[in-house]
Amino acid sequence: MIENKFDKQKDTQSIIIRPNPAMPWDIIKKVYFYFGCFILLIAIALTYVNLYLAIPFYGIEFLILGYALYITALKSTFYEEILISPHNIKVRFVMRKKIKEYELVRNWTNFQYEPPTRLKHSIFYFIKDGKKIFLGQRVTDEEREKLKNLVKTI
Repeated sequence: MIENKFDKQKDTQSIIIRPNPAMPWDIIKKVYFYFGCFILLIAIALTYVNLYLAIPFYGIEFLILGYALYITALKSTFYEEILISPHNIKVRFVMRKKIKEYELVRNWTNFQYEPPTRLKHSIFYFIKDGKKIFLGQRVTDEEREKLKNLVKTI
């Protein structure tokens, strides 16, 4: 998902790139709660039939589901931000509290785009100090194409 904003007072363009989230955090909590209630009902039914050996496996399944939902929620907090001013370009990679930041001179910055082929996805990056820094790694090829066109027009 790519968001584009223009601030006329500061004369800056802001592009925010974030992956498409699987589910919002509120829905994840509700799904986990309802699944826990369902597992509890199954465990109660199994105790009436005296099948106590199956109950720990349902608990382990419940814990693994919680871990998987938590990891997917964490992965969707990642976003990339490109701030373009008349003289500078600032690129920030934000993963919760961990932030990587690159500042570039606008006239000297070269963005590269490699279109997709049958064997690989498209690649969009810029080069700083001889090192490739990739943008939009967690979005689709169509959104990377949109990002390329957006950066090219600015």
